[in-house]
Order: sequence, then C-alpha cells, then structure tokens
Amino acid sequence: MKKKIKSIQGQQVAPNPIGPECIRVTKVYDWVVLTNRDRNKVPIPDECFAQIEACRDDGNIVTATCMEVLDTRRCDFVGAVPANIPDVPGAQIVTLAFHVHIRIQFFCNGVALPGCNFVVPVSFVDDVVLCFPEGTEINCNIFDVQCNVLLNQMLGNMVVIDVVMCKDVQVEAEVKLEVEAKFCGPRDIIPIPELEANCPPLRFPQQCPAFFPTLNCECQGAAEFTGTATIAYTEGGIAATPTGELDLTALVCDQCTLSGSSIQVSFVDTLGPTPIGTPDDDLDQSFIFTATDFRQPTCTNGTALTVTGTGTFTPSGGVTENATFTLALTDITATLTITTPTTTVVIALTEATNPGFSVDVEDCDRFV
Repeated sequence: MKKKIKSIQGQQVAPNPIGPECIRVTKVYDWVVLTNRDRNKVPIPDECFAQIEACRDDGNIVTATCMEVLDTRRCDFVGAVPANIPDVPGAQIVTLAFHVHIRIQFFCNGVALPGCNFVVPVSFVDDVVLCFPEGTEINCNIFDVQCNVLLNQMLGNMVVIDVVMCKDVQVEAEVKLEVEAKFCGPRDIIPIPELEANCPPLRFPQQCPAFFPTLNCECQGAAEFTGTATIAYTEGGIAATPTGELDLTALVCDQCTLSGSSIQVSFVDTLGPTPIGTPDDDLDQSFIFTATDFRQPTCTNGTALTVTGTGTFTPSGGVTENATFTLALTDITATLTITTPTTTVVIALTEATNPGFSVDVEDCDRFV
C-alpha cells in the first residue's frame, strides 16, 4: 500500500470556486518567539524579614511562592539599527523591553506570614534581528510567565527568584493583497553580528524573501520498506553486494514543507559468503544512516523527484561519519546513494523486486 501523503489543497464547496481575491489584511513581515530566563535578587521588606527570622529561630519551616500579577505585562519598542548580515537584506537589530510584576508570599509552616506579601517588577531587554522595513510596526506581547523562589539562595535580607518569560514578536503592516495562503510559524533566531553604518531607506514595505516566509516545495514523496534486500557497498575501493535486513523510511517535503522531511535507514548484514569467494565474506557491513539536512527537491511532472542533503553514517563497530546523500523517487522505484569519505552505499528498490515496498510521488497543489 502506498504511503498516504496529505495534500496542501483545501476542499472547496460549490458554488464557491477558487479565484483571485483582493483583501485588506495585516501582513506579517517577520515573526519570532523569544524566551528569557534570569535569576533576580529581590530585597525582602524589613518587617517581613524579621518574621522569617523569628519563624526559623523557633525551628519552623519557611516556604515561599511567587506568581505573576495579572494585567501587568508590557512590551516597549526601544529602537532599531541596521544589521550587517550577509545574504539577508533589510535586516535590522531591534531593541525591545519587556516588563511584568511578580507577587512574592512567604509562609511559616504553611501559614501565610502577615506583611510578607509584596510585589516586585521584573524586566528584560532583548536585541533581536527582524525584517523591519520602513512603514511596518512592531507588535509584541508576553504570552507566558513562570516563577520560582529559590530559598536555598537567600543572601541576608535578599531572596533569589527564577523567572522565565516567553514573548511573541511580529512585524506587521496593513496592506491589500491578492493571496494564496498556508499556515506558518515563527522562524529560528538569527545571531546578531556587528552593525553596519547605514541601510538605504525603502519607500514601501518590502518582504525579506531570503529568510521569511519559507517557500513551499513543488512536489512531495514518500518511500517505505522493511524486509530482505541486497545493496551495493563499496569501502576502501573494494565493492561488495551484501544481503541483509533493510529498514528504510523516507519522507520528502511532507505536507509540502521542506522541514517535514526525514530519511532513516538501518541495514543488518547477513554474514557469510555473498557471493562465495568475494572480499566481503567475513565482513559485517551493517550500518545506520540518518539524514539531517535537506535541499529543495527537483521535480518532474508529479512522477519523479530527486533530493540531496547531508546526514550521519554509522557502520557496525565503527565511528560515525558525516555523509552526503541523493534520493531519487518515482512512482515505482527508490534509489538512495550515501557517500562518506571512506564508503559508498547504493540502495535500489522497486515494487516489482522488493515485496512490501511502497513509494509515492506527487506535485504539491498550488493556486494558478
């Protein structure tokens, strides 16, 4: 049975055919999620500190809690300067300040101490690389705050609180668009390099296609096989064709997104003459391969695709090596070539010669 791959095209109900539409929307030019964690020393009010000391002197147990004060979250735009990042035109380093208030409560043997309920401010300042062209605005908010009191780190009349703050930052502008769409998510944070002096002004907001949003794949494919197979294995210039138990799973652009790609291969060599008299008689040519990075595949009319990338190759009893790979899929075949500095492996599977092998290739549906 062929592996089911979900198409990105939604269902349309008559009489509502797909067609061009012009809409006024808030367009997202960039989107990141930031997380801060910090330990702050907070002064304990004198009246509260005296009650804590009295509780301990009597041999009792002091505990404490802290929590966010509702409706105190605030995000402030501080400023922005051009960033010097190769291949990412239009990037800016944006400085943002995030503020929240935390309530701290101390207890003696589980009973709240009077005068030991107080509020302290907590702030974080972040520099973040954003696509922030002229004409856009920053929309930022704090969507989660976590707090713990570290009583084992009390320093005299100071107590340490551990605060985690999660923030969502978007660059937006109101535009009119004729659109096609899919769900998207925030990208990874870009490390901040040294600053450049100036950035040319833009009359209208321009997207940053070099890094956001990411492009859909033009096609997608899958292959799956578990069973006995013969492969080509070349090591140190010596070629062999071992037979063993092969487990191969490949997904390329699942959901038409490059990040939805994976290749995992496990081969367990059946030791012995394969064939009699060849140099691999007594060698264990088992291995594990995992793909770690994929390039955009090349596609042929929804019937074939080829994808390349890198991964890790671990031979039986050997040391893990970096590897490159090429995977070619059609509607009936799959060929995976794995290359390391010392070894080349070729796995060729067909529906006709490998019972239980399934493969599927199809175009990604797009509006035209």
